[in-house]
Amino acid sequence: MTTGVIKPRWSLSAILWICVLGIMAGFQTWRGAYVDGILFFALVAMLVLDRLTGGQIVIFKKPIVAPKIVTIGITGVLGVVLVLAPRHSWIDLAVFIAIGVTVLIVAWEPAPERVKRPRKAMLRSMWFWSIAAVVLCLWEATAFILSVTLPNGYLYFPTISVLLDPFVETLGGRIVFVGLWLAAGYGLLRFWRKS
Repeated sequence: MTTGVIKPRWSLSAILWICVLGIMAGFQTWRGAYVDGILFFALVAMLVLDRLTGGQIVIFKKPIVAPKIVTIGITGVLGVVLVLAPRHSWIDLAVFIAIGVTVLIVAWEPAPERVKRPRKAMLRSMWFWSIAAVVLCLWEATAFILSVTLPNGYLYFPTISVLLDPFVETLGGRIVFVGLWLAAGYGLLRFWRKS
């Protein structure tokens, strides 16, 4: 007999994602990037709520599926705006918020059944990407702390964003960066695999 009580599914991966995003939220807030901090705290709250409801949060009863040509057209327009708008401007922020909300609405649906891959391959992939992500985050955090605490630290311990600044300040660099960023987003959403 079922009681209708929802049991939270606190898997190891869910707990680790919540902890990592919580640490990132705290770090971004500590360094004064309040918009980034709010974004990461919102993600933490969303994941906790999702676990507490047993993954049953549904934004729409039927997933929104836009034709690929429409999605590519809208993405293209937003990409052009990101390339041409001044960096760190309110236009940039508005476009990022629009992209984030759209992705949330479109992507918040049950993951489709996928071809099962060997467990060994999945574990190898998981460890590779997990270690790469942790190393990248530690590098960025350490570089930022050293850059603001040591004399001329920003010269000797540049963060990734500082290293990328000269490249993305050029029109060509910004086109390449925005294009790769949007393409990566398509990849995470399995855009090209959808019919």
